[in-house]
Amino acid sequence: MIMKRICLISAFALLTTGFVGCKSIEKDVFIPEYQNTILMPRLTTWLDQPSFENAYGANSYAVRADNDLENPYGLVETPYGKGVHEVTEKTHLYVGDKRIQDAMNIFVTEVKTNISDPSTKRSGNIVIRIGDAYRKNNYLWSVFSGLTVGVLNACGMPMCSNTTELEVIVEIYDLRNNIVAKFNERGTSKQYMAAYYGYYEFERRAAALALEDGLMKIKELIERDAAVIKAKLR
Repeated sequence: MIMKRICLISAFALLTTGFVGCKSIEKDVFIPEYQNTILMPRLTTWLDQPSFENAYGANSYAVRADNDLENPYGLVETPYGKGVHEVTEKTHLYVGDKRIQDAMNIFVTEVKTNISDPSTKRSGNIVIRIGDAYRKNNYLWSVFSGLTVGVLNACGMPMCSNTTELEVIVEIYDLRNNIVAKFNERGTSKQYMAAYYGYYEFERRAAALALEDGLMKIKELIERDAAVIKAKLR
């Protein structure tokens, strides 16, 4: 009850000290940078939706993609596990959490633009999953916000923060569904919600940047092993 009152006071204080200045997420956050110098042949992108739901504590409206017309219901079995969908830039996932759609968009863009060459003949599939995940909101800021009636927030103190750490798993398969490479890396990000400089959807931004951090490391490993991977995809 005490914590609830403090949060209510903090919310009111933020509204009166510039919370409206809290920014929305920039679109370029979801556009990964840095193209590998050695690109893979064209790879079809797949996303393990249940693994992302477990990572974010999210629920599905329906565990399928809108391009999965043959199996419109439930957790269907695929070569890469139940609920693992082939996805493209036109796919919409029926989930109750924007972070999962964000992850799909980031991964598809990353593969199509920075990892493989879409103009070449398709040579395999690439799958993304999330393993261990750590997500924590620091509400200690809210306590100080309530106790100071938003005065410190007006001076730049955050309202709260989110730290997200994800185990990003990427697997590459040939056209016969034989695995040719697997990479695991951890990505992290810490984002703030604050008057003037913070982000309203700070948890969403942290998730996107943590995923990009992990994918950046994996991209480097794919480039390092490019010759071996390309030979196995033939």
